[in-house]
Amino acid sequence: YWNFNFFLGVYLMSNLTDLISAGGGSASFPTIFLSKSQTWVPPQDGNICIHVIGAGGGGAGTSLTGRSGAAGGYCKKNTLAVTTAGSFTVVVGAGGSGTSNNHATAGGNSTVAGTGLSATLTANGGAGGELNAGTPAAGTASNGDVNNTGGSGWYQGGGGAVGLTGTGERGGNTGSSLFAGECDVIGDFWSSTMGQLAGGKAGQSANQNGDLSSGTIVSQAGPLSGGAENYKGGSIFGQVNGGNGGIGAGGGGARNASSAQMALGGDGGEGIVVIQYIP
Repeated sequence: YWNFNFFLGVYLMSNLTDLISAGGGSASFPTIFLSKSQTWVPPQDGNICIHVIGAGGGGAGTSLTGRSGAAGGYCKKNTLAVTTAGSFTVVVGAGGSGTSNNHATAGGNSTVAGTGLSATLTANGGAGGELNAGTPAAGTASNGDVNNTGGSGWYQGGGGAVGLTGTGERGGNTGSSLFAGECDVIGDFWSSTMGQLAGGKAGQSANQNGDLSSGTIVSQAGPLSGGAENYKGGSIFGQVNGGNGGIGAGGGGARNASSAQMALGGDGGEGIVVIQYIP
């Protein structure tokens, strides 16, 4: 009697474990992160969801009001049937470079084309921050079932964020504090599965005046959220750096009131393509 119940318990626990594993993304429904341009061949037959994210623009560093970088666009193909005989050309955009006393560079475009797609899934990169003028434009997206524009760059505020449910949030300020754009769905990006994505928290910065040895970033940005602005007035004796953007997001600008050459904007986040097998 004891042995029967023991083996029955083992059997039930084994099958319960299989059920939980399949529901959370098992070997049957893997999630694949592509951070480099390549030819991708499906490892198994099935249905996939494709997420394409353009790269973020870099932030500009100045002695006045350097601009933060804008986020890349977000393109999503809800479902596509694939087989191991198919193939896809994947291009992943590079993040824009943050600059010192110069216009920052834009993020690159990310694209996916291949078997079964009638048009190339495209998520354009965000523009880089400019010196003391303009509003850096965010990346757009096209040919997906979902096509969202990223968050724009701004002045005296952090980088723009990738928008998963709509247009991405831009950075900004409330007069006494600065903030970066934050992804509209917060969670663990690297655990995303079953047709859904989530991003991390925005980078946090310090807005200070007076004599400082250097600027301080309170926290770095998570995936899909903007890098922190570092805005320092007064006499600054040291380097002031903006925060780097998370994946697809804009880099934060930087201000050193004493020396534009000692203010370096943050880099924009790299683009990415995420492929998820779904039921």
